[in-house]
Amino acid sequence: MLDSFKSLVLNYSYEPLQFCSARHALIMVFGGRAEELDNSDYCVRTPSSSFAIPTVIRVLKMVHRNRKNGIAFSKKNILRRDNYTCQYCGTSNHPLTVDHIMPKSRGGKTNWTNVVVACKSCNLKKGNRTPLEIDMKLKRKPIKPDYQFVPFIIPPGPDSHLETWQKYLPKNMLAKSSSF
Repeated sequence: MLDSFKSLVLNYSYEPLQFCSARHALIMVFGGRAEELDNSDYCVRTPSSSFAIPTVIRVLKMVHRNRKNGIAFSKKNILRRDNYTCQYCGTSNHPLTVDHIMPKSRGGKTNWTNVVVACKSCNLKKGNRTPLEIDMKLKRKPIKPDYQFVPFIIPPGPDSHLETWQKYLPKNMLAKSSSF
C-alpha cells in the first residue's frame, strides 16, 4: 500500500519538485529531511502507534535545479516526452522500452533526437535496422524538450489526494498534466 500511494514533494520554497511513494515520504519525514504539510485519511499502523500517510511534504533544505541545460536526458524523461506511447504503433498499454532510431551498432548516438519510446514488439520487429529499412514510420519526430517541459505527470490516486495536490500545484501545471 505504501508504494501505491504517492506524495507530492515540494522544495523549501514550496515549488513542486516531484512525486514519490508514501513509503519514501514517511522515511524523509521521520529522517528529518522533510516536514509533512498535508496528510490523508489513510494511516500506517505499528504495534504501538499509527501514522497518517503524508500527501504533501516539503524538504527542509533548498534543492537547486540547474535549468540552463534544460531537462536531463534519461529513460524516464524520454518516456514522459513521448507520453508513455510507442512512437511506431501508437500503443501505450504494452510493456515499453526505448529504441535508438539509428541503431548504436551503426553509429547512432544516445541523445534526445535519436531515442524514442517503443513497445517491445515494435522494438524487436525493428531490430538492428532503421525505421526506413523496415518501412516503419515514427508518429512524430523526436526533439529535445524545452525548459517548459512538464517534469512530472500527476499520478492517479484517491480524489482526496488530487484535491490536496491542487492547492500546491500551479494552475498551468495542472492544465498540462491533465492533457496527458
